[in-house]
Amino acid sequence: MLTELLKLSLIDTELLKLSLMLTELLKLSLMLTELLKLSLILTEFLKLSLMLPALLKLSLILTELLKLSLTLT
Repeated sequence: MLTELLKLSLIDTELLKLSLMLTELLKLSLMLTELLKLSLILTEFLKLSLMLPALLKLSLILTELLKLSLTLT
């Protein structure tokens, strides 16, 4: 009887360890989800940064147009 109780207690202990491991895995999964969200935000920033050269060119063109406008008046 005592041997059976010890076996059950050991099984219970192992199940608790597995439950703790599962909890840690779930925490890691949540962290991964947050990292993926941050990665998506970073991707959007990179897309915007790729637009910057075109915006700078347009700004230079606008500056030149303003200069021409001033010389014509």
